[in-house]
Amino acid sequence: MTDAPDFRLYHSNGLDLLAKLLANTLRAPVAGRSVLTPDTILIPQVAMRRWLQAALAEQFGVAANLQFLTPGEFVAQALNANLGPSPDDLDVETLHWRLYAALGDAAVLTQPAMATIAAHLTEDNAARRWALAGELAKVFNKYSAWRRQWLLDWDAGGDNEDPQAILWRAVTHGHSHRAQRIGEYLATFERGAALPSGLPERLFAFATLNVSPDVLRVLATQARVGTLHFFLPTPSREYWGDLRSVGARLRAGEDPFADANENPLLRDWGAAGKDFMALMGSYETVHPSAEFTTYADPAPTDKPVSLLRKMQSDVFYHRAVSKFVFRDALDPDDNSLQFHACHTRLREVQVLHDRLRALLDDARFDPPLQPRDIAVLAPDIDAYTPFFAAVFSQAEDGGRIPYAIADTSPMQHEPLAAVFLRLLNLPNSRFGLQELLDLLASAPLAEAAGFAPVDFERLHGWLHAAGARWGLDGAQRARCGAPEDAAFTWQFAVDRLLLGMASGSEDDIAGVAPLPTLESSALTALDRLLRLLRVLAQHEQLFRQSATPAQWRERLLALLDALLPSAPASRNDQRALERLRKGIVAFADCAARAGVDSVIPMDVVHAYFTQLLSDADTRAPLLTGGVSVARMVPMRLLPFRVICLLGMNDGDFPRSDPAAGLNKLTAEIGAGKRQHGDRSTREDDRFLFLQLLTAAQDVFYLSWLGKDPRDGSAREPSALVCELLANASAYHAAAVKPAPPVVQQLVLQHPLQPFSADAFGAQDARKFSYRASWHPATLQQAATRHTLPAWQPQGCTLPADAHADGELAFASLQRFFKAPAEQFLRQRLTLQQPDCVGASEDIEPLLAPNHGLENQALQHAVFDAMLAGDSMASLLPRLRARARLPSGPLGAQGLAEIEQAVAPYVQVFAHWRAQQVPQTLALACDIDGVRLHGHLQGVYPQGIARLQFGAPNGASVLRNGLDWLLACAAGSRLPFFEFHQDPSGNLGPHLRAAVSQEAAIAALRSLLALRQQGLQAPLVFAPYSSWLLFNVEDVGKGIKAATEKWRGSERRWAEASAPAYQLALRSRDPFASTDAMTEFARISGEVFGLVTAACAKDISVHGHALPEQDDAEDAA
Repeated sequence: MTDAPDFRLYHSNGLDLLAKLLANTLRAPVAGRSVLTPDTILIPQVAMRRWLQAALAEQFGVAANLQFLTPGEFVAQALNANLGPSPDDLDVETLHWRLYAALGDAAVLTQPAMATIAAHLTEDNAARRWALAGELAKVFNKYSAWRRQWLLDWDAGGDNEDPQAILWRAVTHGHSHRAQRIGEYLATFERGAALPSGLPERLFAFATLNVSPDVLRVLATQARVGTLHFFLPTPSREYWGDLRSVGARLRAGEDPFADANENPLLRDWGAAGKDFMALMGSYETVHPSAEFTTYADPAPTDKPVSLLRKMQSDVFYHRAVSKFVFRDALDPDDNSLQFHACHTRLREVQVLHDRLRALLDDARFDPPLQPRDIAVLAPDIDAYTPFFAAVFSQAEDGGRIPYAIADTSPMQHEPLAAVFLRLLNLPNSRFGLQELLDLLASAPLAEAAGFAPVDFERLHGWLHAAGARWGLDGAQRARCGAPEDAAFTWQFAVDRLLLGMASGSEDDIAGVAPLPTLESSALTALDRLLRLLRVLAQHEQLFRQSATPAQWRERLLALLDALLPSAPASRNDQRALERLRKGIVAFADCAARAGVDSVIPMDVVHAYFTQLLSDADTRAPLLTGGVSVARMVPMRLLPFRVICLLGMNDGDFPRSDPAAGLNKLTAEIGAGKRQHGDRSTREDDRFLFLQLLTAAQDVFYLSWLGKDPRDGSAREPSALVCELLANASAYHAAAVKPAPPVVQQLVLQHPLQPFSADAFGAQDARKFSYRASWHPATLQQAATRHTLPAWQPQGCTLPADAHADGELAFASLQRFFKAPAEQFLRQRLTLQQPDCVGASEDIEPLLAPNHGLENQALQHAVFDAMLAGDSMASLLPRLRARARLPSGPLGAQGLAEIEQAVAPYVQVFAHWRAQQVPQTLALACDIDGVRLHGHLQGVYPQGIARLQFGAPNGASVLRNGLDWLLACAAGSRLPFFEFHQDPSGNLGPHLRAAVSQEAAIAALRSLLALRQQGLQAPLVFAPYSSWLLFNVEDVGKGIKAATEKWRGSERRWAEASAPAYQLALRSRDPFASTDAMTEFARISGEVFGLVTAACAKDISVHGHALPEQDDAEDAA
């Protein structure tokens, strides 16, 4: 050992050259050291370790017995070896916890200097307090690295009126911290006779740029007891530590372009690197004992020089753009520097895929380009992750391009992470029906509980029918600020379903209205649902109660154990679960290290894990053999043949320095008090951009959102892209009009749609797309636009549907004419259209229903109760128990309105019925060998009664008319009475005249024939629209009314909007052509003529103009 430091500094503009120097240095043995002792290599990030291992393995054949550390980890080892281990080094997490505790300490907050912060925290908002503590922890950590003396002065009692100084003393009182220990270490071992111990005899620092001066000085102490090899990448062979940007010269009042020989990119983007170069070259902080250089000209004279290589060469030699232009015009074959403006992130990835395919197929690359030679980087790679899965996972003619995404947050690729955060939000959840089922349907929970995908569809239908809307129970609703009412809650619906299963009755039991709709096969799914509901209900209450970090650890682990009792089947899910468990344990351990054992609310826990699971996962694999997709910082300096930058949008990159606010360091830099080594986020990003530009060996690719996808307005790229474009255009002669400027020629403006002709090189061959699946659409763009063809071509029919055993249930005939398109799809093609549930399904009804099936059901319930003599006071709770009326005064008001509307019908019906009790009548008739059989309800001794509130409509006329025909065909002699409002306001009873049995059978025969026809091909018939056409004398008015009902409007329901009609009658609008309207009128007249008078009615539309078409496509 010697007191003379052995600090060897190596310079190069190529990381691969530095790696070769490192390999050669590693070959030399250390005298007297065991061969089993590992060499220590300091690296800036994980990606560098993997790349360096591969580079060394290429040199040696194997890379082993190497210890990779970050500079911070090495400093911690040096401090512990020489000053002894520190029980708490006050890292960022520990500071965060201690600051959170200090911000809740009345003794701290009551000091006059803390008045502003105390006012900020007066609302007792734990989340706000935690957020402020986090920001202060980051600020103090920066001070520890870049302004250590501030903290030491605060320790000594300085700045008594500074809130930050007060908080710093509060969290460090009685504790050592890193700033103290580094100061003590440097005072002892930087100079003088004392030498540090426990340091490696040989230390390699590889590309560790942007470390603080203090860290650099600690590293330099190793050179006093061994050899420090510092490998420093630099974009230029010339010294550039004294360069000043144009802005700095302007602020100093100097000529900004005084030195015309400076390279503008190095001058304007190299501030962060310049500071480090000055730090190393000034010999004030560290004292290299020897310097070695090895450089490679990016533009050798023996090879063709691309635009990118020429620009890199000018940076390397630190020379300005030559006044002799590099090219007379833009070379379309030079793809080394690419600029792409797209409308959306999806289009950015689609264009990237096409351009990478073109590069991989380019025979000019020697050796051929491979996917592992390509890096795709973005400021926020999370925003692009789903698009890579959608675009790069599709195999086209050229095959898939393999890729691996690193640095994404767990929220992007681990479903369990998103599920866990939703579980932490239980105290703020409304427990909406769809919201909770979506949570339980997530892959981790559904797999653990044994749910099948079909289970959730069935559960949703049952629970929605039983009245579940939101809230676990009345108490949970009250905690959300709503009235404590159990109606429309999960408890309300589950009680109805379970009692219905147990009793099989619809009679009320202890105020609960059973709903006997569950099948026995549904019990398993319902049982699983109830088990999970109990777990969630228990933890919803637990999570509302504050607890210590240790208690939170037990609660969260218990929740995971309850919801995921067994290990997931997927290895990825297993690893995600294990990482989550470790994160929960680390949460409590960190609080314990900080000495925080006070109770904290769920808001703090939720904020902690939101941040934890949003941070980039640095353990994800890098350099796996495919295209490397990652954030920009971890991949800086790494040499790739192709480097692609996505998301180069104005405002997104470079990032702006935060306003001074809490950070006094930012305020100092902004005030011109910057010191060598001080970090600026904006300058760091500018230097990062320069590093990436010089690291690209063959192609540098940039893309951004250049146009608004809605209106096509232009959007500006990053300022760095604009500067690079201006610099690149300077290498070309000025364009001669009418040619556009070189800057515009450099940028490729891509179309919004991937099937645009321009996307296949129609205007510029550089935009050629490899997506063969889009090409047919491109060819059709110039053709006339056609509507979609009919789903089932006209004249194409299915085979006749034979009646099983010569029998047909009357209900089947009723169902067919009620919804002919739906029955065709269901019976012949086994297609079941989804039920359309409103978007507000998780919201309980606030008013009584005033239209639709729900309104009809409610009217009949009130009618039956009034007919039975029940009072509205006794009916109201029964209807609420069946989820037919909202709670509170609005429900009572709605019932009163319905009572008022129904009362006249009760009066006339009760008078007609007298005291008779309704019966059910079984009827059957034989029609050409087919036995049609069914049951009619509402049969009284004096006749068959049918009730319709209001005027008849298509559905009620069909229903009553089919019943009437069956009664006549079966030989029933009971009169048929209808109660409805006729044009004069008379409610009935209206006697419908009987027809002969033969006439009724003939009518049913015709209807059966229409049904058979409608089961072979979709029948152009719609009950409501057809009735409006049938039920008027003026055919013209009927056509207008029927068209409005069929097509609807923005405010009116369209019968054609039903999913079954949209599919079965696609492109067959009944009012789009004369033939279609004639067919529609014929079937409408036949069906309604048969069910009203047992004979078809001829509706002639000849001579009537077709209704006007809307601008939008027809609903059908």
